[in-house]
Amino acid sequence: MTSATIHPRSYEVRTYGCQMNVHDSERLAGLLEGAGYIPVLGAATPDVVVFNTCAVRENADNRLYGNLGHLRPVKDAHPGMQIAVGGCLAQKDRGEITRRAPWVDVVFGTHNIGALPVLLERARHNGEAQVEIAESLEVFPSTLPARRDSASAAWVSISVGCNNSCTFCIVPSLRGTEQDRRPDDVLAEVEALVAEGVLEVTLLGQNVNSYGVQFGDRGAFAALLRACGAVTGLERVRFTSPHPRDFTDDVIEAMAETANVCHQLHMPLQSGSDAVLRAMRRSYRSA
Repeated sequence: MTSATIHPRSYEVRTYGCQMNVHDSERLAGLLEGAGYIPVLGAATPDVVVFNTCAVRENADNRLYGNLGHLRPVKDAHPGMQIAVGGCLAQKDRGEITRRAPWVDVVFGTHNIGALPVLLERARHNGEAQVEIAESLEVFPSTLPARRDSASAAWVSISVGCNNSCTFCIVPSLRGTEQDRRPDDVLAEVEALVAEGVLEVTLLGQNVNSYGVQFGDRGAFAALLRACGAVTGLERVRFTSPHPRDFTDDVIEAMAETANVCHQLHMPLQSGSDAVLRAMRRSYRSA
């Protein structure tokens, strides 16, 4: 029996940014627990701290490196501690993170979150930082194990990436072009969640209502909403974030006619000025 078996290592996941990062952090927690880690208790110092980062806001870099700086003396006082950095900022900065913060043990990107336990173990074994950034999605995140924050509500990722080229947004270069899950796979996950006691799901995508573009079905998102409405025991369905261009009549009708689809809409309308919208490369106008 090893010491790790007697004293399992603890972890903490710190999440920054959008709902997709919250979804991915639940997967990171599930992966770590599947590898034998346990959540840190109370104010104790965790053996592993994972930062799931955002690169959208201007001060994201300062925030990350400030937090890493705060952890340096903590790690010095706990030699077995490991620090991992993932998410969009890791995908962007890559080896720059370990150059600026050489006490970081693991850097991984948005496309290979499933590699975290292996990278942590490799860093411990080799005694050096592991930086591994994939250029394309290795495994769709929703297929990975999860430790959810809520027993009654769950995130369900239906797509990742985005095909738009808005001038202000870095997400497509970090998450890649849109990749859609097959409807049967999404519904199988929803049904499994309901069987576990989940009452509410939120369908996630960087551009959620363009769902289906990868397999050539522009009506796929409306059809998916209606299919979720037929899942017995599912009380509420939400979705985020939609794009105004893709908010078609069939989606509006599906929302109106599907009883468990919530009358809630998170619609990003960046400007009322057509000149500004053109400069932003938003493919809609104010009228």
